[in-house]
Amino acid sequence: MKKEFQYFIESLLGWNSKLDVNLFHLDNMRLVSYQQETIHSDSLLFILVLSGNVNVKINFKRYEILANDLVLLSQGHFFELEHVSLDFSCILFHIGKDYINEMYSTEMLYKRTKYNVRMYKLPQIHLKENEVVILKKRLSLVSDEIENINHLYQKELILLSIRIFFLELSVIIENRSLNKTEKTPLSRDEIYFQKFLDILSTHYQREHLVDFYARKLHITPHYLTIIVKRLTGQTVSDIIFQLIFSEAKLLLQNPDITIQQIAEQLHFADQSTFGKFFKRRSGVSPMSYRKLLAL
Repeated sequence: MKKEFQYFIESLLGWNSKLDVNLFHLDNMRLVSYQQETIHSDSLLFILVLSGNVNVKINFKRYEILANDLVLLSQGHFFELEHVSLDFSCILFHIGKDYINEMYSTEMLYKRTKYNVRMYKLPQIHLKENEVVILKKRLSLVSDEIENINHLYQKELILLSIRIFFLELSVIIENRSLNKTEKTPLSRDEIYFQKFLDILSTHYQREHLVDFYARKLHITPHYLTIIVKRLTGQTVSDIIFQLIFSEAKLLLQNPDITIQQIAEQLHFADQSTFGKFFKRRSGVSPMSYRKLLAL
């Protein structure tokens, strides 16, 4: 039986949960009822195992998750709990899809996309004791800010604490990739993807179409789409537009730049086209978004 991810999170947390960012402790009793059910992730989920073990399928491949392991589930993952030990406990950190785009500057979004490849292909990390201590400390900071409901700038503090967590996680992932004993050769598709990211970081403001990046890589648009979807769970257009949207939000924070200038800088046909793009992703027009920033 396949369950929608939102239902899974809601039923774990209770129907009154915020669903955008949540952090909580789980044990065997909370998870056992979800065994043998396939759940499709549409957001980010991190599981830091504190004790016991759990057998899971992630993208239909079996993993044994042990104490001090970190499981990273990104958009597009399928996962299924097969067996949960009686002494199992973990910290589960959930970031909803509507919250993800708020987390990063354009540079951080680029890094997240890059690390998403690692998360999608190898969703299990065996942590050292000191790495567990560091991540628990960073998650504790996130938890404190989630509970700080009366603070005037709670959302900004939550975003900052999440960014700190991701920077620590990035260091751990980067150290793994630099460790030659754990490094495996990149496949042809992974090499194409790394080249795609490098081209994207230079051209995303001007070039919005998949065809451009495929031509640069000397492959077909269809093949590039297959590569990106398989490695990240997202489409090429999703990644391009995430970067553009992130950049647009940053530019809108500068009152000296007009919306027309932003549309031109991001190479939209006109201000109206940019406005429609921005409203589809944010729910508000660029002008309304700028007014909200001024409140």
